[in-house]
Amino acid sequence: MANRVRAGLLSFISALLTSTAVYSAEPLNLVANPLPTLVAEDNEPARINVLISKALSSIDLPATLHIDRPAFSGSGLLTGKYDGEYAFLSLNDKRNGFLYSNAYLPANLYLTSRKTPLVDISHFSHIRNGRVAAENRLANTPPLRLVKAVSWVRNPTVFDSFKQLSEQRAEYLLEDELLLREFNRLLVEYREQPLYSSIKPIVQASLHLSVRADHPQAQKAINAFNTYVTNAQQDGTYNNILGLSWISKDIDDDGVADWITSSSVPHPLSSADALTGAFALDSTKPSQASKYLVDGEVLPDWAAVQAKLAGAPTTPRKSYLDHEVYKRMMNRW
Repeated sequence: MANRVRAGLLSFISALLTSTAVYSAEPLNLVANPLPTLVAEDNEPARINVLISKALSSIDLPATLHIDRPAFSGSGLLTGKYDGEYAFLSLNDKRNGFLYSNAYLPANLYLTSRKTPLVDISHFSHIRNGRVAAENRLANTPPLRLVKAVSWVRNPTVFDSFKQLSEQRAEYLLEDELLLREFNRLLVEYREQPLYSSIKPIVQASLHLSVRADHPQAQKAINAFNTYVTNAQQDGTYNNILGLSWISKDIDDDGVADWITSSSVPHPLSSADALTGAFALDSTKPSQASKYLVDGEVLPDWAAVQAKLAGAPTTPRKSYLDHEVYKRMMNRW
């Protein structure tokens, strides 16, 4: 009887341990395409790499992150060289035989201009026949290939897209919000006027983790990743990794966006005006009912927030874009 009880207890403990960790004997090989400040090599800022590495480590999923050009990453996924993507863009068609996580980061595309305010622009038809610079990774996606209202100025890299705008070879630029923020930060550092942007994204998209479905822990890994992301978006982890003072998201499903920050990131503005620059993780809007979260703690009002952030750094950080790469462009802006 004692032996049966002992055996049953050991089985229960084993099952419990197995249910709280995602384990693979061989690390997964996950791939993404290069994207400045987000997916990068050579010790450059790579916020998505850091986020994914931290997430996979937290859920005990061994993985090696690879960076490859689109043609090679695509063939690698087909041949089995790669087991999934860690920055799959939702504008692309999902691949058969892969499981996909919930969106872990918005990749919303805004239309921008050097000279023309775009407050009334909400659709490509509003700038009919305009020349729009965009990277191939965006312009070649199925939804954007269908857009005929504008003339695409396709570019191989983010730098080339900004260069087209800087040299006035394109009237407009279509780009991810996080990259636009870094470029505008760079412009401000050079005492230039930030780009004008559309009030709302012209195209809404998101980033996802994918894992091949035949991997024995695929569904478990995706579920654990989704849980990690939900927590990391609320406890200040995202603020620290993305370098953002404030982000917003509905954390309690009441339809209202809540304000989230960390005392470890710079807070140059101490007034509530700082909230206008919050990076939205979902489509909800703030209201008087919005909550404040600092390092995962819910605070009652703005005064309590300021008390909690009393020791936070106040010096604005520099742009994550490579200053040497963009120096000539800035000097000729």
